[in-house]
Amino acid sequence: MGFWDRWAKFYDAAESLNNVAYTAMLNGVRTVVPEGAKVLDCAAGTGELSIAASEKAESVLCTDMSLSMLEVAEKKCSKRGIKNISFEERNILELPDPDDTYDIAMAGNVLHLIDDPQTAVKELARVVRNGGKLILPTFMMGENNKMSVLLKIYRLFGFRSSSQYTIDEYREMLESCEVGRVKVTALKGIMPVAFGVVKVSK
Repeated sequence: MGFWDRWAKFYDAAESLNNVAYTAMLNGVRTVVPEGAKVLDCAAGTGELSIAASEKAESVLCTDMSLSMLEVAEKKCSKRGIKNISFEERNILELPDPDDTYDIAMAGNVLHLIDDPQTAVKELARVVRNGGKLILPTFMMGENNKMSVLLKIYRLFGFRSSSQYTIDEYREMLESCEVGRVKVTALKGIMPVAFGVVKVSK
């Protein structure tokens, strides 16, 4: 977790460079999360998706493998007076939760970093009830865009990705998991985002 621990203090500033896509992503979360939902956020980083979800959710569990990221997230929530988010160190590939625990599971901008993203998607679907949803936005590094400068900055700190999706490739990957109906929307920005939503079917 060396890169993410080092990057934690700068993560929000870096994301602000991609503000158009990032704002659209947060608005997408606010739209999908229903009132009173129980939400799991994996690879949550500094917690912005968790914070967006908390506006309507009953509870949000904000998780990451980087304790430095979680520390930043917890400080932000404390400063903003947010009371319905809790924090835990978790591995998205091996969740301790029983089946059907959550209404919503989220994993933002992480599936392109994982060697076997299908395993992560299936694990998230396992802990979500039938008819619940997965919210899975991820960067489209395979699209022709203006993100090269931002990527170069990330790579100076040691950033590496396992996949560079186009929107069609990302949709195909999610559909290959066979966990439910997939919808993917393109969010424009310096670093465009594929906003994936899966309605879980069991």
